[in-house]
This record gives sequence, C-alpha cells and structure tokens, in this order.
Amino acid sequence: MKKLVFIVISLLLSACAGAIPDSEKAPSAVIDPAVAALSDTIGNPDTVLYSAMLPPDRARAAADDYNPNTGKWFEAENGLNLIASYSSGVVRAGTEAGAAIGQIPEGRSVRFQITRRDDAGKRLELIKEYTADVTNTVNGRVDFSHKMPEQPNVNYLLSVEVISAEGAVEDTLLSPLFVPPNELNARLTVEPPAKGAETAELTLYNAGPNDLFLGYGYTMYRSEPAGWTLVPIEGAVPSIGIVIPPGESFHEKISLPSDLAPGSYRIVKPFEGHMTEISVDLAADFEIR
Repeated sequence: MKKLVFIVISLLLSACAGAIPDSEKAPSAVIDPAVAALSDTIGNPDTVLYSAMLPPDRARAAADDYNPNTGKWFEAENGLNLIASYSSGVVRAGTEAGAAIGQIPEGRSVRFQITRRDDAGKRLELIKEYTADVTNTVNGRVDFSHKMPEQPNVNYLLSVEVISAEGAVEDTLLSPLFVPPNELNARLTVEPPAKGAETAELTLYNAGPNDLFLGYGYTMYRSEPAGWTLVPIEGAVPSIGIVIPPGESFHEKISLPSDLAPGSYRIVKPFEGHMTEISVDLAADFEIR
C-alpha cells in the first residue's frame, strides 16, 4: 500500500510540474511587427533643403523698426540686474517665449513685444505687446510671455525696451526667435561589415530643412520566419544630445555580437526634428554571411 501511495503522489507532482503558468515560462524571442514596415528614408533625402532661419546678427541688423541698443540699461552692471531671463534661438511651436525683468529703473517703464518677421527680417506683424512700470511688478519683478504661433519655418523677434517718463526709448534688447519647419528628410545607412568584424558603421544623413536631434543608441533585429526578432545588445551608450544640421551626417559605430549567425539583420535608429513634435524610426539592413 505504501508503494502504491508513493507512486500516486509521484504522478501528481509530475503532472503539476508540467503545468507551468505562462507567466513563469522562459521568455520567447521578442518580435516587433512594426519593424517590418520601417524604411531607410523619410521624405526626399536627395535634395538638401534649408530653413528660413536668419542668423541672429542679421536678424538684429534688419530690425530697423526699433531703436538701437545703447548699452545704458542692458549691458554691464545694469544689464546683470535688469534682465532676469529671456528666450532666444529656436523655440517649439505652441510653447511660451518671453522675458523677465528683475528690476525696472526708477521713473521708467518697460515695453515687451513679439513680432513676426519676413525672410529678410523685416516686421510683418505685431504678435503680442505688454508695457509695465513699477506698479505692475511683484517683488520688483515683471514677467512677460506668449505662446508662439503654430506656423512653422517663421522668424520672430522678442524685444525689450526701456522707456523714459517722456516716452523716449533709452535702450533696446532684441532677441531673435525661430519656429522650425515641420518637415524631415533623412536617410539611414549601415556599412556592410566584413566577415568576422566586431563593429560596423551606421550613418544618418540629414537633408533638412530641420535640424535632427538624437542620441547614441540603436536596436538590432534578425529576420526570422515569424518576423523581425530583437537581438539583445550588451553595453551602455553615452547620454549625449546630438544635433545634425541640414546637409550633414552623423556616424555611429555599432557593436556586433560575436555569436551572430549568418542571416539578414536590421538596425533601427530613432531621432526627431529639433524643437518639433516629429519623431521617426529609420531602419538600415545588412547581411552576415
């Protein structure tokens, strides 16, 4: 009887051991169906396009609708105390841009403006204006901001003017702003690795008109009958933001696992349009023979 009970218990344990819950099973290969639909290009990378962004010095020089900078309030010691912060350069559409004054000079007022400019830097439209004096400050500070228009590839100008009690402009600070294009044209390529090579070179070319923003890092997939299967890659990559201007390329060395079997492989690289909401994954293929 004891022998029979032992056999029954052994059979029950064997049955239970075979019924391993799905959550406890060894993970299978990760297959991403979206990888199959990826391309090595976005837009038309055969022709370089450039944005309408004006160089800051040219944008300031073209703004003849403003009085010149005199240095009375916005330079040296006065400038350090007067201006708390201000926006400049490339700004994302729909985000706030503006300036803050830490102290308004006695007996003066400060006028803020954001104006839209044409491709030559001339005024097209007043977007927003605000004038403040000491009665508008909070603990001596006054802030001005405005949500940038959604129109892409447009130059703007942020101005801050100190105005005397008689209405004369005593000093002017001009800060060019630019909302970038909402368009990307780029190509991703990978240099076919030599037999037994441990690295290969990945190249992302930017045909504009927007700067590309990206970091180091990529994912690798192998073509299997079930689809593109993720290939684990060991090692860390530096956390560095990289900007690629139109007409330029970024080169990245990729590490190839030593045990890669012959077959077709795909490298996927993510990036985005600098200061835009456009994000893209491109894919470049290579063979291991």
